[in-house]
Amino acid sequence: MPSYTELMRGFEFGRWTVIPERGLIRDGAEERRIEPLVMDVFVVLASHGGDVVTKDQLIDAVWNGRPQMDDVITRCITVLRRALGDNARSPEFIETLQRRGYRVMLPVNLPDESAPDEVSQSPVFFRPSYAGAAALLVAVIGFAWFISRDAATPVDESVSSVVVFPFDCLQESSNNNAHLCFGFAEEIISSLNRIDGLKVVRIRQPYSDDTGVAEHGLVAGSVQIVEDQVRITARLEDARTGVIIWSNTFDARKNRIFDLQRQVAFGVRGAMDSEFQAPAASTGGPATFEASEAYSRGRYLFEKRDHQSTVAAVEQFEKATRLDPGFGPAWLGLAYTYIIWPDYDLSVDRNEMYERALEVVGQGIEADPKIRAAAGTVYGFVQHKRNEWIAAARSFEDALQAENVEPIAHHWYSRVMASVGRLDDALFHARRALELDPEHPDQAIMFSRLAIAYFWLNDMENAGHYFDIANSMDLQASIHSLAYSLYLIRSGNVDGAKTFAKAGLEKNNVDSRWVDPVFDGLKQGGNREQSLAILSQLSAMGALPENVEMTLWQLFGEVGKAMSVARRLERQGGLFELEIIFIDEFRTLRQHPDFPGFVDAIGLKDYWASAGCIWSNDRVECN
Repeated sequence: MPSYTELMRGFEFGRWTVIPERGLIRDGAEERRIEPLVMDVFVVLASHGGDVVTKDQLIDAVWNGRPQMDDVITRCITVLRRALGDNARSPEFIETLQRRGYRVMLPVNLPDESAPDEVSQSPVFFRPSYAGAAALLVAVIGFAWFISRDAATPVDESVSSVVVFPFDCLQESSNNNAHLCFGFAEEIISSLNRIDGLKVVRIRQPYSDDTGVAEHGLVAGSVQIVEDQVRITARLEDARTGVIIWSNTFDARKNRIFDLQRQVAFGVRGAMDSEFQAPAASTGGPATFEASEAYSRGRYLFEKRDHQSTVAAVEQFEKATRLDPGFGPAWLGLAYTYIIWPDYDLSVDRNEMYERALEVVGQGIEADPKIRAAAGTVYGFVQHKRNEWIAAARSFEDALQAENVEPIAHHWYSRVMASVGRLDDALFHARRALELDPEHPDQAIMFSRLAIAYFWLNDMENAGHYFDIANSMDLQASIHSLAYSLYLIRSGNVDGAKTFAKAGLEKNNVDSRWVDPVFDGLKQGGNREQSLAILSQLSAMGALPENVEMTLWQLFGEVGKAMSVARRLERQGGLFELEIIFIDEFRTLRQHPDFPGFVDAIGLKDYWASAGCIWSNDRVECN
């Protein structure tokens, strides 16, 4: 009967050639990948040559005797069966014996020694058993942890992008550790973002073999927490070839999990960046486990994007800042949560929340100056709301130079660029936000922003495509509804535009009963004069938001009246997202004699001068 050590060098099992060192099983040209923990279970079963292996024996061999819940072992068997193409009801490869254990059903054979040693020629390295790894006990960052580690395969220089999947939380259903599992992908993304030129994409759906990945590499793993112990498996894989570039298993006590997150992140980064040297001691993390857990809970809740979770996230971030006032990321998390709070709770005052965001991020910078650049996202968001174009642009430029760039910064910066007439740049950053985080909790808004950016540049095909995606997500945002209404008007679908215009107005608590008779005047052969009379009455009553009134006057060709409303907006300071003035429908407004004075008065000329831009040929041109 082959020994465990012999099997780790490779073996034949039915139609499959098993290569544990590479985490692969092969049937001719077909290759399937198996994560390290599942492969360990497979090799242990194979080493018993068809004899029953009890769960206790598996726990001793794979988990060093530490107690495991049944669902952890069951999951490993399920994943193994799926990889082998086995059926639990009529198994061919792995048999389950109720209340006893598991066994392999086919002979296990070592490869012909005269054949080329494929495994030894492989650039990946041997991953020893946990028992052998015990000899590698080391003291790292103040706590004991075991490493069962492969020597990383050199990364091909063409690996210029990597996708990070959420780590599988093996016991999420039976404990309250989901927030701790969530943190591993976050730390890896933060670490990889520090590699110049590497594109890091975050995926929020669990990894599966049939997940379509366009990026060159992928990172995935699992987190298992039993009482006060944590085991992490992680791997970096070349998505194009299936070769495991790096894999590792880490053990630690639960109260050192934040440090362990960083060690996993350092391991992945080191495999991607040959010049990276992991620090010898933990730096930059929360001072205590309690602060770390509060911060992790805050980030986990922040991602949910609903009223209850937002309130709870604020409580957790505030707790983290009390427990460790010098931990800057907790202050940043609190500021971000204040920014989004009004979107999920209409009872709070937006300006008050924005002031709170500025206050706490200022406290965070004072306590931890390293977050200064990243804080530009908070400052830029609020400054944009206040029409402070120069300050907003500079803040976002700082944020995009931070060590760890949040994809939402690209999204918000896109809105700034549109507001100052830089429509090409607005499109670039809208696309970048979705590329880096295609499953963001606010992805519907991101798709809408991309649609609007294409629309402003007259790319009707792409605009329609992304508007359709945002509409399918039942997006409840007034700017989306009103922009799509304008898109439909340009497309000749005035009746469809009515529906979305009403929805956008009602979201802002604006009476929409006038929409049908006014919009009818925009139809070919419609009663223009009647529509203009109604619009004049609404204007005299002050019944319309200025942006809406200005747009309607412009659509009806009443340029002078549209400019009059624009100058009113100028005096009242209601210019936020005035990007609409740069689209084709507003060309005649831009030719009005008052337009140069208008853009000067609202600060756009100052912004253009500061950014090396000029107004030329009816568009903004920048060096």
